[in-house]
Amino acid sequence: MDISNLKIKKLKKELFAAALSVGVAAVALGSSTYAWYVTNNTVDGTTSTISALANGMVLQIVEGDTPDHGSDTSTIASGIGHEISPSSTNDITNWYVPENWKGTDVNTYLKPTLDATGKYTLKNQKDDFYAYTVSKYTLYTVNNTGLADVYLDNSTANGPVTITPSDGATQEWFDKIKGSLRIGIVIDNKLKVVYAPVTPSETEAGNDVNKTIGWSCVDESLTKTTAPTYKHIDGTSLIDQDGKNWGATKIGESYVAPSGSVAKIAEKVDYKGVSMKIYTWMEGTDSDCVNMTGLEEGMKNPTFDVTVSLVGVAVK
Repeated sequence: MDISNLKIKKLKKELFAAALSVGVAAVALGSSTYAWYVTNNTVDGTTSTISALANGMVLQIVEGDTPDHGSDTSTIASGIGHEISPSSTNDITNWYVPENWKGTDVNTYLKPTLDATGKYTLKNQKDDFYAYTVSKYTLYTVNNTGLADVYLDNSTANGPVTITPSDGATQEWFDKIKGSLRIGIVIDNKLKVVYAPVTPSETEAGNDVNKTIGWSCVDESLTKTTAPTYKHIDGTSLIDQDGKNWGATKIGESYVAPSGSVAKIAEKVDYKGVSMKIYTWMEGTDSDCVNMTGLEEGMKNPTFDVTVSLVGVAVK
């Protein structure tokens, strides 16, 4: 097997750092042919927004693990982001980064040791790297208002996740980052669904040696990529690979549950609440996560804000 063992130290000299403040995170993408590693410069990640709306009750959200019953207006919660380097996962537990390349394709992968924030180190490197960002929230209803099933907000033409670039970002650069983003929603430590703002390309091969098309992730063998087993949705279509609908729509002033086969972010949430974590990463096997050469010209650490909107529908 013809493998080019490229030194990370050499790659660092070729890459530039930029920040992406995404919903609960900040993402950095390198500019060379190999878009996997970046210099982890200090970046003040801006806060992000997770919105909660209600139908016939007050669905609330707060950062951390304790409901705030002293307020009836906790419908927005923010998390602070930091830079991350592109990574890959199939379960939010096991994360992979590239180890060796063959030409411009990742050939083998490394499973780093991560701390709770996604931080890891590489041999002979003084800088830290991050595989993901994660923020913890609590979803709950106001006392005595009943129970709510929680869905993604499918009432707008733009879908449940909006991404807004700062003034420092070019459109082409922004499109590359948006194209490889993944947002994983975890309820009570269970990965419910992964959302991609842009549908993974069904025509362009991904950044891996076996050229996986569409949704992809690193296989646990570390030698290839494969289609992920997690439930996934993308763009403005909130129907997953099993035909289940994750999005509530709006009729007048009320939100209604989807019809047919339904999937819920959380079920029968009460005033005690449920734990929710939002993971954000840039899927390195995605076709948009390959060549960023030249796209950094004229930019100074541009950032992007991502807002994830959730809605509650009253249930008995």
